[in-house]
Amino acid sequence: MNSAPVLKTAWTWEEWQASRAARRAAADRVAPSELRRRESSSDRRLRAAFKGERGPAFGHGAGGRVAGGR
Repeated sequence: MNSAPVLKTAWTWEEWQASRAARRAAADRVAPSELRRRESSSDRRLRAAFKGERGPAFGHGAGGRVAGGR
């Protein structure tokens, strides 16, 4: 009989980043990549915490994504 494949449960940071990039690329093929709501009831708190933005930067130095971009 065939045995079930072993589920990997320990990941290095680099492995996790690579798998996350692959999942994000697959998701981008079937759905828009809108990352944030335009506004919410928490805007005042978020903008105070993130220098006028609603969350941390998603630019090239922060994970390779740009908010609202592809």
